[in-house]
Amino acid sequence: MSVWNVDLTTEDGALSAIQNGTLACFIAGVLTVLGAIFIYATNGPNPATIASMAIAAIELVIYIVAGLRFRARKGAAWGSVAAVLMVLEILAKIATFTGIAGIVINAALLMATINGVRGARALGRVNLSATDAAEIFN
Repeated sequence: MSVWNVDLTTEDGALSAIQNGTLACFIAGVLTVLGAIFIYATNGPNPATIASMAIAAIELVIYIVAGLRFRARKGAAWGSVAAVLMVLEILAKIATFTGIAGIVINAALLMATINGVRGARALGRVNLSATDAAEIFN
């Protein structure tokens, strides 16, 4: 099964997509914390840094809540908010020419988060559990 194009017709595929979305949200949260630490360490305590830290805290809360909702096998709404946040971050990196590495990392996280949203939505529609799938071969 591909990580980028997940088969959502089975429960295992949907759960795999949700697991990838969970991991992507938690990694995005860690990267947000590391970025906030770097901004504070380089700029010191000034009003712009405090505003950046507040925005980073909001991002962190969104990523953590989305990751926890994905772990609960739900999270299509929170995952969508996290995906929009990642898109805005990618656009900001493109607009400021921050660097290609950050864009590539965020694009990979965005793909996994979108697949997590797809998995969360598909899990509500999938009626074939692993035990039902195994009975096909009996």
